[in-house]
Amino acid sequence: MTVGERIAARRKELNMTQEELAKKMGYKSKSSINKIEKESSNVPLTKLEKVAKALDCDPQYLMGWDEEEKPLVNNDPELTELLESVRDNPDLRMLFSVTKDATPEDIKKTIQIIQMFRDGS
Repeated sequence: MTVGERIAARRKELNMTQEELAKKMGYKSKSSINKIEKESSNVPLTKLEKVAKALDCDPQYLMGWDEEEKPLVNNDPELTELLESVRDNPDLRMLFSVTKDATPEDIKKTIQIIQMFRDGS
């Protein structure tokens, strides 16, 4: 996969259009992003760092230097690890899915119930 393909894939993973990425990077139109994604062999390092920051990932990930490395969520390794554990655990996915539309009060009650079970009360 080329750098441009990784940039496009990460952008799509974030449900971001080329226009949105261009705006986030300070460009006036999507043509700059289109050029970066299509002609990725000549992306300057400074531009690559700017794209990586806009896409909440490391430049190394976009370069493909570490294929196993996952993009950081908001540059927060702990949040990334938590989201990966939720993604990999069907029970946690279900729990988060069920509570996605819950009110703040419902979430507080749910946390209290879970803490009671965890504490053995």
